[in-house]
Amino acid sequence: MPIMRACRISLLVLALLPAPAAADPPRPAPGADRLSYSAYVAGLRVFTVRAEVDVEASRYAVSLAYQTTGLYGALVHSDLHSTVQGRFEGGRPAPERFASWGWWHGGERRTLIDYRGGRPEILALVPPNTAERDPVPPALQRGATEPLSAVAMLVRQLGDTGRCDGSARLFDGRRLSEITVHTAGPQLLGRDGRSSFQGTAMRCDFEGRQLAGFLRDAGDRARQPQRGSAWLARVLPGAPPLPVRLSFHLGLIGDVTMYLTEATPARLPD
Repeated sequence: MPIMRACRISLLVLALLPAPAAADPPRPAPGADRLSYSAYVAGLRVFTVRAEVDVEASRYAVSLAYQTTGLYGALVHSDLHSTVQGRFEGGRPAPERFASWGWWHGGERRTLIDYRGGRPEILALVPPNTAERDPVPPALQRGATEPLSAVAMLVRQLGDTGRCDGSARLFDGRRLSEITVHTAGPQLLGRDGRSSFQGTAMRCDFEGRQLAGFLRDAGDRARQPQRGSAWLARVLPGAPPLPVRLSFHLGLIGDVTMYLTEATPARLPD
């Protein structure tokens, strides 16, 4: 089951610019659980993430909002939103529409993708790939899911089986990655002033490797595997296990740890 890129873009995904007027992005249902996270590097808070997760037996919706903060935010302003709606087919995610929009390192970013027969159709991509990176061949895009669907799959799989083993390909409109995940086992997370959670959580270790869509000046570093861990636990009544902590390496920033700071149960429709 794929999470590395999901956790990062989620981590890196996520100012509020309007989505393309021709096609509004999907929004999670009122039944979405709401989660808030703070990310730290060397003890300093560098960004926040707000998430809405709604995973049902046959469908899912995930939304993430990412914003840099503190001194890092003053130096590198980024404010991004991403959202997806999809369904489960044979136990695997089948996204229907993925959208991402906002500011990244001072420039506008916008992505809108529809999925038809397992093939992503890019409706909007700002800036265009030709401006910064090599395109991903259409043949490699087919059958790939996108990052937020990986979050939904992880949540469902761990809730159903208690394990998070597997692999998948992810395509976000620019990059194609291959992700592998394995179950590391339950682990006790002690009290930490940066987190609202303490207790036993399932640790899932992941490794991601980019396959295509490289920045033209990236060099060999973009081809190196990236590793990290995610801890999931049942923090809301009736909800599946949800991420309570994430640890990974993020480019020039360094080693990042994300902590759950707040969890609010779904608001059911009236």
